[in-house]
Amino acid sequence: MDLSVLYGLRDRLEAAAVAGVGLIGEDFRLKRAVEQMEPLAKASPVFKKIWQMGCGMLSADCEDRGGALLDTLGLVDAVLCTQGGLLKEGEWEPLQSGRGTGIAGGQIPYSRMAPVLEAFRGTGGGRYGVLRDARKADPQLFSDYRIKGLMVRALGDSYGELADMAAEWLKEEGREIVPLLKQDFDPEGKQEMARRIQVMEAVMGSAENGFYVEVLKKAKKPVREAAIRALRHDQSNEKLLLDLVKSEKGNAREAAYFSLASMEGEEAAGYFRKQMDKNPGKWGAYLANSPVMWASDLIADHISRWLDTYDVSDILWKDLKKEDQTTLLDLLNRAEGKGSPSMCACYERLYQVVPWKVAEVLKNSLMRQDDPVSPELRQVAEDMYGAHGDAFLGCVFWAALMDDKPEPLFQRFGGYVKPEGSAESAGKKGDPREILEIFSHIKYEESLGKYVVYRSAANGYTGYTDPAKILDHGLDLRWYEFLLGNKNRFNIQWKKAYSYYGGHSNGFDAMLEGLFRPDIETVKEAYGRYFYWSARYRGTEAADIRMLRRCGWTDYKGLLAHVGRKDKSQIIYKVRQVLEQLPMTNEEMAAELEGLVGELGKKAVNGIGILERWVDELKRGAAVDELKQNYR
Repeated sequence: MDLSVLYGLRDRLEAAAVAGVGLIGEDFRLKRAVEQMEPLAKASPVFKKIWQMGCGMLSADCEDRGGALLDTLGLVDAVLCTQGGLLKEGEWEPLQSGRGTGIAGGQIPYSRMAPVLEAFRGTGGGRYGVLRDARKADPQLFSDYRIKGLMVRALGDSYGELADMAAEWLKEEGREIVPLLKQDFDPEGKQEMARRIQVMEAVMGSAENGFYVEVLKKAKKPVREAAIRALRHDQSNEKLLLDLVKSEKGNAREAAYFSLASMEGEEAAGYFRKQMDKNPGKWGAYLANSPVMWASDLIADHISRWLDTYDVSDILWKDLKKEDQTTLLDLLNRAEGKGSPSMCACYERLYQVVPWKVAEVLKNSLMRQDDPVSPELRQVAEDMYGAHGDAFLGCVFWAALMDDKPEPLFQRFGGYVKPEGSAESAGKKGDPREILEIFSHIKYEESLGKYVVYRSAANGYTGYTDPAKILDHGLDLRWYEFLLGNKNRFNIQWKKAYSYYGGHSNGFDAMLEGLFRPDIETVKEAYGRYFYWSARYRGTEAADIRMLRRCGWTDYKGLLAHVGRKDKSQIIYKVRQVLEQLPMTNEEMAAELEGLVGELGKKAVNGIGILERWVDELKRGAAVDELKQNYR
């Protein structure tokens, strides 16, 4: 018998239990699942009983929906248990971990697992936020083998941002995820299979070159394109790629160009020399991510040719022809990450023409270097800083962070972020923004007990990505005093310097969260004071309360009254988020919320009626999650 209808009903009943019985009357999916049981009711008395119980649960006259839901779910589960079976001839063998990496979820309550399972299995964009927040708040869930399988399946999700996020998470799993990526792989498949290769090459590089080559025998777009791009990791693929640039078309040929640009051989270099002479703007794009030395020299050669056509000491950028501006900017963008001697020799000449672009290119080049930083590039940074000042501060600070020990690093750069009233000296102009931006790339990883510097600062999709170096010697702890006391710490405009706030209203606080040391009591105390006064100054956010709880802070009185202090948009959402985090009794929260309502009432803020109702419900003992349901 096909029991898919019964399994579907069980899934909807479990979802209703997680969402709360208050929403059952509006759950059209649950209603449809019960209706689909009616034909089965004629086949068996037990199915008829399930159908009747489901109808009673959905009835407007049902006085105990919670009990009715549990009774129905219990009977459905019991029936399904009697239908399950497994028979296999032969000897039992241990389960191979490669077929499903991760731990079993027996120690994880279903109430914690259900929202993540539902989000992975559902449709629509709303699931993205659920999964992103769950990953940050409860990372243990994602070590469960069932979740790992769902992450692989999510690579084909119709919501592209969710698929991309899952891909970044899978890359963090390392080599252990490869068997799951290969399982049921279809070279003639679509985007999910292409993303599997992208994850695999990020984790394994050339170690899976045989797999990429084998996939090409049957692969169609977009899998073919992904497999060709993966060929760049193995130098033995040079001849194959030279053939592919001739035989492929469209995106697959574009992929072959990019991979060929990573080959160190003379044939690959000669091919690009000829093409660059024809159109450096177009063909330079394929060299942008090339790590080989000839690519750096080729870009430098064409930059020198451009500079040689002008008297750079006398030319103004605004006087150049638009096509000449475009050519040079294209070449500069391709120069990022390049550190050959010929490229290093271009920086001072370039500064005479595009000073506003050169520091950006140099800093990005330093960030893309493997550890240790290229001595030639570091010397360029020092020379440019010495000649042109704070425009190159970020360059010299990044290079020093990679190479220098904690005390000399602080002694040289600490003055830039000196606390208010400090006599510490700063740099040439004393502008700390470049240093603060680089601090947003540093995270204290509790699992390692060390600071990790990431090439990409935290962003809304993946958090910190692409680690550049573990700082085995740590950071000088005096940085905390300077950062927490910096005169710009409460300046809301600092948010413009960062791309991701992690729930904070500004990038400065998000940067501090990444640096938090829960193992040092003096740091915890200083963080507690900072986030308490930051919340009162800027307006309390849920992220402030989370940080205060991590600090062991005990005084939360008055913080709810500062929600929306400077921005009253989305006030209901913000209040609800803060209430979920506040470690207070119902009576305390009701009193705090009543004070906020009194203040807001003077200004006719939208949604104040909902807040007033929440005050009454908190006084009656309602849980905060019930307030959420009422809001919805």
